[in-house]
Amino acid sequence: MGEHKFQIEVFSNYDTLINGAVEQFIDLANAAIQERGTFFVALSGGSTPTPLYQALANPHNQARIPWDWVHLFWGDERYVPLGHPDSNFQMVKKALLDHIPIPEKNVHPVPTEMEIWRAAEHYERGMRRIFDGEWPNFDLVLLGMGEDGHTASLFPHSAGIYEEKRWFIANFAPEKQTWRLTLTKNAINAARKILILVHGEAKATTLADVLVGPSVPYRKPIQLIKPIMGQVIWMIDKASAHHLPPNITTE
Repeated sequence: MGEHKFQIEVFSNYDTLINGAVEQFIDLANAAIQERGTFFVALSGGSTPTPLYQALANPHNQARIPWDWVHLFWGDERYVPLGHPDSNFQMVKKALLDHIPIPEKNVHPVPTEMEIWRAAEHYERGMRRIFDGEWPNFDLVLLGMGEDGHTASLFPHSAGIYEEKRWFIANFAPEKQTWRLTLTKNAINAARKILILVHGEAKATTLADVLVGPSVPYRKPIQLIKPIMGQVIWMIDKASAHHLPPNITTE
């Protein structure tokens, strides 16, 4: 999908990584709102970003963001009711939404009450009404990385990693034997900025394989994240960087 830029920022621990992500989020929000009048974000699920959302919700940080102009989407979602403990929406609601003055109309959860194919199509149609163009230009897409090299709900050997035209799809994860809903690689790669948050020694081997190993995106789908015009920032802690060469370069 063309040349791409990425950089790697290594933090001493998880707390400093989260603090760095908070500052990135706030800076990007204010810059986007000043330049274009809105800040469109696709949020990540999973456990890694929860402290980020909690930090954004604290009174000092939330006061630094004009929430009236922020629109929140979900980069992926479990196919469960929105009130379910496994729901990415529910996690973000408890960590962030319940504590910030964001208009309800600016929050765009995946409609998991629908049949899964209809839910994906409905969510994509909603994004197409908001974004004018071939692909959605999110100001920020937040991502994590699983120990298997997946990101969003683009899993190894899943059909969704080969999708070229759709923005948002239902995708079956073979190793987990479950269905998920997710942005496609091309929709993610149209973003202006992508932050990938990785922490913990358990992910160190996979991270090294992804960043300095061979390109095998059918096994490590996060290698598909190569923005067209935007930038990727890998925000990682020292524990997850354990197997990276000390002289790794950024492009």
